[in-house]
Amino acid sequence: MIRRPQRHEIKLLPQVENEADLRYVRVGLGLVVAMPPASLASLEAGWREDRLWVAVSRVNRPVGFALMKFPGGTAWLDQLSVLDRWQGRGFGGALIDRTAAAARARGFGTLYLSTYRDVSWNAPFYARRGFEEVPRGEWPRSFRVQFLAEKHPPWRRTIMRRSLGGDG
Repeated sequence: MIRRPQRHEIKLLPQVENEADLRYVRVGLGLVVAMPPASLASLEAGWREDRLWVAVSRVNRPVGFALMKFPGGTAWLDQLSVLDRWQGRGFGGALIDRTAAAARARGFGTLYLSTYRDVSWNAPFYARRGFEEVPRGEWPRSFRVQFLAEKHPPWRRTIMRRSLGGDG
């Protein structure tokens, strides 16, 4: 099930992100584990502005989350994390769909994200859910700034988009 988090659950989400990121060590990307998770301030703002959602287990505990932001006037899936033991059950796809629906409801025609192009649960996962790579020559300035701010190896990263129908 996907829903808005209860306020007291927000403090659990950085731990969810940190635990979900542990799988990057298996593909030589331990640097991801060393990066700080989404800040409580950013998560609180997402909660207040209805752009933060959680996936919950059968006992109603958060096992994943999605956070949307709006850099440069675009809808951006800023963070998607699902605990390793809960992956493969549709939570990631459901969180993406919830984020896409919220972006569409706000008048956006496209949802963007940045991800690793060569990690199976990144670009290939998103491609199976309707995202396509945005050629670097088409990146607006705000995307280049976002990309550089992320501190990931740029040669392994890409920006992807998913059409939501309609304009924008």
